[in-house]
This record gives sequence, structure tokens and C-alpha cells, in this order.
Amino acid sequence: MIKPAFIIAQKKRLRFHRSTSPSFLCGIKAPHRNSLAQMYGKYTQMCKRLQETEAERRKSMKLGLFGGSFNPIHNGHIDMARRVKEQFALDGVLFMVAKEPPHKELAGDVDAVSRLAMAQAALAGENGLSASGLELSRPGKSYTVDTVRTLLAENPGAEISLIVGEDMLWNLPAWREAETLLGLVRVIAVSRPGVEGSLADAAETLRIRFGARVALASFTGQDVSSTMVRAHVEQALPIDVLVPLAVERQIYENAFYQNESVAQKQEKLRASLNKKRYEHSIGTMRCAISLAARWDVNGAQARLAGLLHDCAKLPPESLLALAAQHALPVDEFEREVPGLLHDRLGAIIARDEYGVQDTDVLEAIRCHQLCRAHMTGLDKIVYLADKIEPTRDYPGVDVLRSLAQEDLDHAVLACMDSVHAHLVREGKRIKPEGEAARVAFQKELMERNRQKA
Repeated sequence: MIKPAFIIAQKKRLRFHRSTSPSFLCGIKAPHRNSLAQMYGKYTQMCKRLQETEAERRKSMKLGLFGGSFNPIHNGHIDMARRVKEQFALDGVLFMVAKEPPHKELAGDVDAVSRLAMAQAALAGENGLSASGLELSRPGKSYTVDTVRTLLAENPGAEISLIVGEDMLWNLPAWREAETLLGLVRVIAVSRPGVEGSLADAAETLRIRFGARVALASFTGQDVSSTMVRAHVEQALPIDVLVPLAVERQIYENAFYQNESVAQKQEKLRASLNKKRYEHSIGTMRCAISLAARWDVNGAQARLAGLLHDCAKLPPESLLALAAQHALPVDEFEREVPGLLHDRLGAIIARDEYGVQDTDVLEAIRCHQLCRAHMTGLDKIVYLADKIEPTRDYPGVDVLRSLAQEDLDHAVLACMDSVHAHLVREGKRIKPEGEAARVAFQKELMERNRQKA
């Protein structure tokens, strides 16, 4: 019997031979020679069968081709692709990211490689859905007919279905080599409910003029567009329900679709912080935007304060030097733990180095660590977002996240109490200003509840 270790030792030799010739076996001693020859023979037969099976699969493969700029990809794209794949029994849907779409100008100034990366991140783990950068290597504009030719050359005999929307269906006659394209593919036209008649008219026109094969599908999923996503980002509105989490992260971390002022501040911040602190700042900004929408607080202010709240997270010696430079009083607590200065110094740096003039934003940065009496909604949101943003991971954080969606004030108080309890457990001294703010907020909340009763 051949031992497994021996078989493993021969693995590399087997990989580079395609026969059981005497020259291959001459270096192997009996009694292993015959057993190894039989094993290798079975191995080559199995490989041949797999190759034949793969070739047959490719010949009968039904592939959906979904082209576009995907600027950015969103939940509507993905939901539609899932439904089309199921309805038409497709083996897969390929999202073809265009380098330079020939039929429209791109908005947002996001390059094709970044759009492809977002699409790939969005589709990771999606069964039968994938993103391709095939068109990115071509110079100039992308033409679907060239892409289809390439896919058919790689998958002889495959059936390709071109997935388009209503507007594209009407415009197909103007596409490059439209007659050739429509002879190579079946078209699946997807529309919103209520426009099926218009879609049917366009399909009939293509059938008569080009002999096109056109199938119609109605989509009733989430009403979202790439334009909507870009507008939400620019206007400091949340996008977590519009795009997959992986896409949301890439958009915010790279300042895609942000207005120029915010994007410049973000790039400056990226250069001044380490990777972990930068990611925390982006997470705080995302969380602050979401909470602002939930509690009717100015989203642009929440975005800016969340982004810059830790702009003064510097080494201890740098904080003390900066405090001296700005004649900022430093007490014994702060000399012992200079990190306690980063909120007050952050407000100064945000004003002097980042050009922030909004006093509400500066105050939210200044009090995001120790809080203060009579906090504004913006103050509360930035304080809370700092503690519950997505990269935070500690016991009880999910409870705080849920509470933040139900009752902002109680979430803030619960967070204050959690910080207080942690300091007590760790045997750390509690700064009087922080404890005074916590007690003051407790009293404010009790009085508010009493008035409601």
C-alpha cells in the first residue's frame, strides 16, 4: 500500500507530466511503480472528464450581461440582477463596469478602477453575480458589441442576455453596430410598473427592424438610483439603506461624491492621523450623519464635526506643546493624561487649520469627550457617534446603538454612565468637569421627564 506521505512527495512530479511513460516512472522503485501508474492514469482521466464537462457547461451557459458606469453600484442594481437571474434561469449575471460610457458623461469624478472596486465589494458573496473590469483595458469609450464578442470567444456556444432599462431599450438602434449586437444577444428589458406598454412598443420596434430577441421584465424593488446616492452623500444624508455596507465604507473613506470643501478637509485629516484613527473618524462621521437624519439635526454640521472631532489626537508631548502655544490652561489631570486636551485643542485646530467657522460645529468638537450642561442636539450626536461608530467593539455597544435609534437623550445618558462605570472599574480618576456634566444631564433629563408626566 502506498503511504499518503509518499503520494504527497510525488505531487509536483505528477503535475508536470501528461503520460505514464517509462521515462516518468524510471526513477520510482517497485512496488510503488505500478500503483502510481494506475493512480496517475485515473488522475489524467478525471482531469479530461472535468475539462470536457467544463467545455459543455460553457456551451450551454446562460449569462446575463449588465453594463453600466455603476457610479456607484447600489441596492437597486443588485436586487434587479437577482430577480432577472431567477426569472430567466441565468447561470450568472456579469456586471460590466464601463471605463468611459459612450452614451453619457460621468458625474462625481470617480475613476473606473474605484467604481469597479465598489462593484466587486458589493457583489462579494452574491451567488451568481460578479463584476468585471474587461472594458477598462480598452482605450477610449466602451462599446458593448466588442465586449460581447470577447465573451463569446471565451465562452463558445454560450447564450448572452443583455440586460437594459427602458431608456436604453429605446436607444439601442443608435449603439455601435446595433444590428450585429442584436444578432449576438437576447435582450432582457427591465422597467418599473406602469410603463410596460412603452417597453412593449420599443421591443416590437427592435423585432421588426432588426429581428431582435427581446424579453420583458417588470421590477418592483427599491426605488434608488446612482444619482440619488451621489446627492445623499453631497447633502450629508445617510446612504446605508441605498448601498451595501462595503460600498458605503469605500464612498466615505475615499471622499467619493463629497463636496470639494469636505473632501479637502478629509484628505488633510487622512495625512495627519494614523490609519486606525482615520477609520474611526470616518466611522464617526458616518454615524453622525445617520443620527442627524434620525433626530432632525443639521446633517452638514454633524458630518463636519464627526469628521474633525479627533483632529487633535496627537502624542502627549505634542498636545502639551500645542496647549502652551495657544495659551490654553492645563490642569493637573491634563498634565497627567494629556489626551484629555484633544477635545479643546481639536476645536482650535478645526478653526485655525481646517477653516471651520461654524461655532456650533466647534462647540460640538470641544465637548465631545467630557460633554457639558445644556448640550445641543449636535453635541449629543457627535458625543454618541464617537462612542458607537461601526469600528467600536466593546461590551454593551450594540445596546447603545439600538437605544440611539429609539431615544437620543437616554442613549447619551447610558453612554455617560457606561464611561463612568468603566473608569471606576479601572480605578482611574474621574475628571470633575466630566462628572459635573453627567450629573447635570441626569438632572435635565429628570426634569424633562417630570414635565412630560
